[in-house]
Amino acid sequence: MASEPTLNDLMERHAGAPVATNRERLQSIDDGTQNITTRMLSRTPKSHLDEPSDTNQEEDSWVTTYMDLLTLLLVLFVVLLANADLSGKKQSAQQSMMAAQNGLGAMQSRIQEQFAGAGLGDSVNVSLSPGKLNIRLNDKILFDSGEAEFNQQAARVMHPLLSTLADSNLQISVEGHTDNIPISTARFPSNWELSAARAISIVRFLQTNGIAAERLRAIGYADSQPLQSNDTAEGRSENRRVNLILTEAPTSSEE
Repeated sequence: MASEPTLNDLMERHAGAPVATNRERLQSIDDGTQNITTRMLSRTPKSHLDEPSDTNQEEDSWVTTYMDLLTLLLVLFVVLLANADLSGKKQSAQQSMMAAQNGLGAMQSRIQEQFAGAGLGDSVNVSLSPGKLNIRLNDKILFDSGEAEFNQQAARVMHPLLSTLADSNLQISVEGHTDNIPISTARFPSNWELSAARAISIVRFLQTNGIAAERLRAIGYADSQPLQSNDTAEGRSENRRVNLILTEAPTSSEE
């Protein structure tokens, strides 16, 4: 029967075993580390090992720069073309407006001289505004009270205008105005009919004397656009008037 190990035997066995075990463990760890490293390197693409990571980026950067340059040049050409086109149109429109305004200014001076020469300067007012020439005639030099037919001196009053209007291609709007004193006759139930009839009388006179019909129109405003207060006789006299508004013909784009 075998003898049981003594305490000394157990201690010697226990003291000797760890030495061999620790060496084996260190060797095993070292071998495992080498195996892991080998597997990782074998899975890494060769291109990533042989070349820097930003090589492809450097090769493609010139393409991006070239495309950006082309885009900027294209935008620059578009902007230059647009500005040149708009600038030309704006300049042309300004020149046309200035020429028209100068033409209206010359016509204003001519009409004023004609009426002054005929002794009618106090009964006629000629004013200029942008794109428009306004000839204001007091009603009493053209019509008798409450009437829309020309009186005896009306033809003499209108005659200075005929040659000037015939020499132009301006549009002519004839506007009739009254004071606020009501009228009620068989022919003119109200001031609306009276003001419109007076404007039509002038339009007919102009057309009869050679002004093209397509340049003319007649408008009646009654007492809706007074110049002065209707509370006084002087104010009512100012409000009873006929206006001839001369303007340039609209272009096709404006129509």
